[in-house]
Amino acid sequence: MKILYILKQDPDETLNKIMEEHKKSNEITVVDLRENKNYDHIVDLITSSDKVIPW
Repeated sequence: MKILYILKQDPDETLNKIMEEHKKSNEITVVDLRENKNYDHIVDLITSSDKVIPW
């Protein structure tokens, strides 16, 4: 499964644990909206992902 995390702030301990668990059996991509302003690319990532988790 392809999971996309969209972050608006630094991940806290809980999110880090969740991402580590997901990495064990899924393909994980992380986008930080504070750094990545290429919205066309972000939309492409969203459409190609099975699950999107904003945080």
